[in-house]
Amino acid sequence: MPHRHPLIFAIALVLGAGAQASVAPPWRMVYSNDMTNIINCISPYNERGPRVMTEEKIRASVAEAAVEGMDAQFIQPGFSWVPWWDSKIYPLAEHEAWFKQHYGSKADRPEHRFMLKGGDIIGIFIDECHKRGVAAVLSFRANDGHLQEMAFDPPNRPGRIAHCVSRFYVEHPEYRRGALPAAAWRDRVHNWAIPEARKYKEDLLREAIQLYHALDGVEIDFQRHPYYFPDEMPMNERVQIMCDFIKKARAELDTVAQKTNGKHRYLGVRVPKWKDDYTDGTWEAVGFDPKAWADAGVDFFNLSTHFCVTQEMADAQIARDAAPNVRIFQELTNATATWRLDKGYDKHGYRRATKEMLETSARLAYARGADALSFFNFVYYREFGGMRDKIGPFDEPPFNYLPKLTDRAYLDTQPMYAFHWARDQRFVATRTFEFSMDILPAKGNGSALLRILVLTESERTFGEDQAAEKIKRGKWVVRLNGVELKPSKNPPRTAYPLPTEFKAGFDKPEQYLSFDIPANLLKDGENKIAVTNTNVPQSMRLRWVEILQKPTR
Repeated sequence: MPHRHPLIFAIALVLGAGAQASVAPPWRMVYSNDMTNIINCISPYNERGPRVMTEEKIRASVAEAAVEGMDAQFIQPGFSWVPWWDSKIYPLAEHEAWFKQHYGSKADRPEHRFMLKGGDIIGIFIDECHKRGVAAVLSFRANDGHLQEMAFDPPNRPGRIAHCVSRFYVEHPEYRRGALPAAAWRDRVHNWAIPEARKYKEDLLREAIQLYHALDGVEIDFQRHPYYFPDEMPMNERVQIMCDFIKKARAELDTVAQKTNGKHRYLGVRVPKWKDDYTDGTWEAVGFDPKAWADAGVDFFNLSTHFCVTQEMADAQIARDAAPNVRIFQELTNATATWRLDKGYDKHGYRRATKEMLETSARLAYARGADALSFFNFVYYREFGGMRDKIGPFDEPPFNYLPKLTDRAYLDTQPMYAFHWARDQRFVATRTFEFSMDILPAKGNGSALLRILVLTESERTFGEDQAAEKIKRGKWVVRLNGVELKPSKNPPRTAYPLPTEFKAGFDKPEQYLSFDIPANLLKDGENKIAVTNTNVPQSMRLRWVEILQKPTR
């Protein structure tokens, strides 16, 4: 062995100790529990009436998701501005006193009342997870912007926002990405180029890790909401700031492991699934460099959609190639499309994610580089939010579907349901709308059916009990990979083309136009589609495109 200078050897040891290889968790599926759903949704354990948080409800929320294959559950304790634990940095009683003094209204959060009486939300969650044999992970939201548009307009702000705005946030408007009074998501969150802004979150995360030694890991949620830096900041500077934050969390988790049982605590990140070219968050927006983040100590990437399930998953392979030792989760949710019904939160319609949508999305995720699946907002199949007469009837979350999503051989035997949310593209005069869909054809790549959903302007906000307008939908031409498709002579007679337990979210059968796809026309990968209207009776909207294909051979 060659002789080494003692000082050089010592430096090498120090550097090597900080460059820990990623330890990928073995989890097949993980479930995120945002906690506010427990009292916001009507469920078997939360009936209509006064909103009250209890230990029994917390445990029930863990129990219902502990299905076969769900190896870990994540708890999201509020929005991580106001600690939902026994904080010494920012005690809850101190926060509520400030809130009343500043806004002139009393805080009104059932979770806060539960904690002020001695309840330990995170501790109960961890205990129930471990009783159920699943890992317990803290999901820490790094820069959530919910309801912060109300923070700078006192007095008499509603008490329901008491978990969204902290004294630190209100006393430092200069830390925001945008100037007051702008209310856009990207403006109201903090600018992490300012060290003091991100230090507040560093301190809170460190405190939570030190307090809950029984945690199996931590996920840092950079997706809620994915705007952290000035637009002009170079990517390398963004990466450096994020890696510094990650390294500090990694060090805290390693310290806990050393002080307790020596068991590795996993560190993950929830980041946008899109590398670029997406308006609701990209890798650049959060400074995500897969290799650099893995080198900083990340064990898993949770590639996340903004709200709805999408089948745009090709970027997972880029992350896989850059960080081969990191476990990659692809996120699925309760909805595949939403549309605004009125101003305000939770006043929108949404298309439910069905069995076929989840199965096809899982199959595609595995094919595009993901190792496993994650679930976000999954309980919001249930009754919640505003304008319930328009977006119901509601359903229980289909937890019964989930165990099969880990069985890749089973997924290959199921119908392919590819979809594209067209976001209500407007057609007035003759127009062509072009887009692409990432598709993994069903086994055998036989013939398929393509359907488009076209709505009138009035129908965009119709409730489930409103009939479609009795009009001719016009003449539409659809081309798939350059081939013009023929209108189907025997289209489905239902809004959703397969049997489903869900009774809302799919509009009406007469609003769909169907086209036949010849065998072998679909490609494994990018498929180009062009939709053209050549004659419409009035302004029309293209909301949805779906392709159904059954396995053959």
